[in-house]
Amino acid sequence: MQKVKSGTKIILTKLKQPSSLILLVVLISLTMFRLGLSAKAPYFINLFAGYDDQLFIHYSEEILKGNWLGSYSTKALSKGISYSLFMVWANKLHLSYGIFLGLFNILASSTAALALRPLVNNRWILTFIYAFFLYSPVTLTSEYSTRIYRNTLVVPAVLLVVACLVGLYFRRNGKLRSFILWSVGLSLIFPFYWYIREDSLWLLPLLMVGLLIIAGSVVFENVPNFRVKNFRASLKKFYFTKKQLAKLMLCFLPFILLFSTTKVLKNINQEHYGIALVNDRTGGAFGNVSKHLIRMDDGTKLNETNSKVWVSRKALEKAEAVSPTLKPIAKNIDWIYHGSPWSGGEDIAGDIIFWALRDAAAQAGYYKDGEKTENFWHKVDSELSEAYKKDQLKQKKEIYLTATGDGKLRKDLPLVGEFMKSGFSYNVFYKDYGQGMDATLGPKEDVAKAEELLNYSFSENWQDVNAPRTEPNKVTKSAEISNRIIQLYRDTMPIWLVLCVLGFLIIVVGSLFSKAQLKIFRGMLLITLGLMLSYLIFLIGVSWFCSWAPERKELFMMTYTGAGVPVIQWIEVLAFVGIIQLPIIAKKINKK
Repeated sequence: MQKVKSGTKIILTKLKQPSSLILLVVLISLTMFRLGLSAKAPYFINLFAGYDDQLFIHYSEEILKGNWLGSYSTKALSKGISYSLFMVWANKLHLSYGIFLGLFNILASSTAALALRPLVNNRWILTFIYAFFLYSPVTLTSEYSTRIYRNTLVVPAVLLVVACLVGLYFRRNGKLRSFILWSVGLSLIFPFYWYIREDSLWLLPLLMVGLLIIAGSVVFENVPNFRVKNFRASLKKFYFTKKQLAKLMLCFLPFILLFSTTKVLKNINQEHYGIALVNDRTGGAFGNVSKHLIRMDDGTKLNETNSKVWVSRKALEKAEAVSPTLKPIAKNIDWIYHGSPWSGGEDIAGDIIFWALRDAAAQAGYYKDGEKTENFWHKVDSELSEAYKKDQLKQKKEIYLTATGDGKLRKDLPLVGEFMKSGFSYNVFYKDYGQGMDATLGPKEDVAKAEELLNYSFSENWQDVNAPRTEPNKVTKSAEISNRIIQLYRDTMPIWLVLCVLGFLIIVVGSLFSKAQLKIFRGMLLITLGLMLSYLIFLIGVSWFCSWAPERKELFMMTYTGAGVPVIQWIEVLAFVGIIQLPIIAKKINKK
């Protein structure tokens, strides 16, 4: 008790110092101003987008009614659950959507700054890092801030995952209490991040390798001057404590919670829909059928002349010919091309064909009962697999990155490179980022329900499609301020990048020559390189997926690359922290 009182007294004494009071005022001002921007932001939604904005609103409304995700349909298990849960939590807490989103961004930014505390002793520099993340242009641009869509959560979620991993790494050999806090934080945010989108896999290698390195460091933390080349000698000095065992178990906790979350979601879906799947579009039997169709050689060499088409009409006809289960819905599949909103008779580009195929099956009487639908696609999957084994079907000779993603020929790779270049411009230079006054679309009664869910009014930007406004929506004051902040980041980018390059060089030099700070420098270098590789995986994946539509390159790369910004900013911040270490290197050189 005496220690607690003494510690509290020290904290209060520090707070009374002028510099501490000024810092506190700055921190509170930065936080409240950012929260105000989030609360006053001009949010918008398109309630005619049944597979996007409207779908997540529907999920949330059904959860609040106690109906889980509503009646089983082509959409029920087609997308991640995290964003809808986020809106439900805000509603349950009686907070407006804007306030809750602002608090989430504040949590992510403060966690990121605190993660670097073992490396940065200066509170003003930590405050700068906090503000740098907090006012990131991607969190102020429309697609990732004011649109009521899951993209708004991707950036703070990625920031939090990396922050918790970095925080855990730099506390790997510290006190158990601190290790527990960062491990639990990572374990809570990772499953949440995982189920925001269906393409969250790209961050998994960083997490796996990072936690493996942390676990290895924990195992040998009692062995002084451990080196891999002296492994046998180190084993002789090796001993294991309860503290190490606890830390080692905590390294596996993020994966245990992800597995547990997946199991819980499967059980809930089994109870409500009769199928133990989290997503019946990218997973389960339909996911396997999608893989078979994407890789099928339709005999026309269409993939060589038109890379936009993932699955041709000819490929579907071939599938019908070898699948007795699929054959009965041939008329419904024909409807896709003659009579549906999906096509006017031409082959369908991209992954849109899979949404159309699900609609065709629904028209044939499926997607009313989950178990019946899964069994249907399971039979189709088995029949297509057997046809491949018997050489009745052949695979295209293409390069594939994922099971349900499109394949590429060598001639397509330069186009992927162009998409990567575009995505890099958005992520590093904040190209075309901005916040405007986008219109809210949808029937008045649906908009009213969304307002009730979100505790937010769309009256200022709702557009009645039956009575269009003669004047465009005016840009709000908060949007103007957000755009000025984004421009400030752009204007200072040249200087900032020079500092980051210098900082990275210092980290490399420190990793080679600094003896006293060798672990810190090499740790920073290791994390930076890991983030660079993760970003490369992410950028290749997004560019690979989006390159089926060259005419939409800018739109797609703006919409789908936002998750790369916090990774880039983490690399930049670590490089900036490298500059702070320069006096340490200079001091060691002077001693020599």
